[in-house]
Order: sequence, then structure tokens, then C-alpha cells
Amino acid sequence: MPQRDRNPNAVAYANILDEIRTRILGINTIVAGTASLPPWMSAELCYLQLRLLCELVAIGCLLAHGDIDATKSKKLQKQYAADDILKQLEQLHPNFYPHPIVCTFSPGSIHIERVESSYLTKQELIALYHECGGHLHRGSLSSIFHSTKPKQPPTVERALSWGMKFSNLLSQHHIASHTNQTHFLAFLSHHQAKGNAFVAVAQSPELDQNLEVCKSGA
Repeated sequence: MPQRDRNPNAVAYANILDEIRTRILGINTIVAGTASLPPWMSAELCYLQLRLLCELVAIGCLLAHGDIDATKSKKLQKQYAADDILKQLEQLHPNFYPHPIVCTFSPGSIHIERVESSYLTKQELIALYHECGGHLHRGSLSSIFHSTKPKQPPTVERALSWGMKFSNLLSQHHIASHTNQTHFLAFLSHHQAKGNAFVAVAQSPELDQNLEVCKSGA
């Protein structure tokens, strides 16, 4: 498909998914490569990736809904805090958040089944973003030596479980426009993109007849 015909938001969204995939894989690499460090330090390195993943998902949602005029405001375009972006998008389009799916392909059709459990929900992403902030700041002088309520260090196990929830959310997912007429069917990795991210843009109601494919780096 000629470059001029491609949905620029879908292309940019695919590029963000590539970074997301790399950071999710990076969490496992960090754990494997920091065996000589204290476990809490390995966990902190993982939590840095989790915080960046929260921000990338929020920015990705902003990109995916670029057809909403308000998303082009200077306020939203310059916003980087994941929780603030999600709260503002919620006001513009309550169904803005990605939903995990499982796609089954057959000649001439695609069967799409929604996944309803074990993925990172919108509320969990906001909670995790705040949790990351707590782990990535050492604290104030008045709290650092608090004897009755010492700061609890992060754990590798909890970081890995968060990473898995990101993967479950985004491996295959669907994002619907505010009009429910345009749909992103997105994959973190797909053979048609040589293992890179892959985004198909569909128009309702004839999804199989109006697919526009956008690969990362296009």
C-alpha cells in the first residue's frame, strides 16, 4: 500500500508497540542479568521499565484516538504523566483503553474473541504508575529512617507479574474509535511484519473488506 494511503497514527502506534515489546522482554533480561545484585536492586531496574511502559501505553492511546480533535490540544500533546493522560482520555472517550483479543484467521474471515481476565486493566495501570513512583524515589529525610513504618522494597516476583499483565493486554488487542467506526487490530509481534509490531485498521461494519495494514517503521 502506498505510504500516502497509510494511517499515520496507526504507523506511529505500531512503532510505540515495538518499544513496548522490547521493554517487556527487557524485564526478563534484567532479572537474568542481575543475579549478583541484591534482589531489590534488580526489582528497581524492572520497575523503571514498568513506569516507562505505563507512559508508552498512555501515549499510544492518545495516538490511537488522534481523530478526536481535543487530543491535539497543547495540553495533551505535552502531557507525559500516564495517569493524567488516561483521566483526560476517559472524559473524551470512555471506551478508549485497549482490550485484549485472540484472533483466529481463516480464508476470507477473521474470528475475534475478547479476553476478559489476567490483563492489565485501566485502573491497574494507574495504580501501578503510582506504585512505580513510590519505588523509584528514595524518600525524604524525615521518612528514610522511619522505624515504625519502613519503606518496603520492590520484589522481582511482583515486577515480573506486572510485566506479564502488560503482555496479556497488548499481545493482541483492539482499540475502537469514539464513533465505533474505526478499529485498530494490533499485535506486538506478527510474522507479516517479520516479528515486529503489526496494526490493521478496519472500518465498521465490514471489517474483513476494509483492512489497512500498518507495520512499525513504515
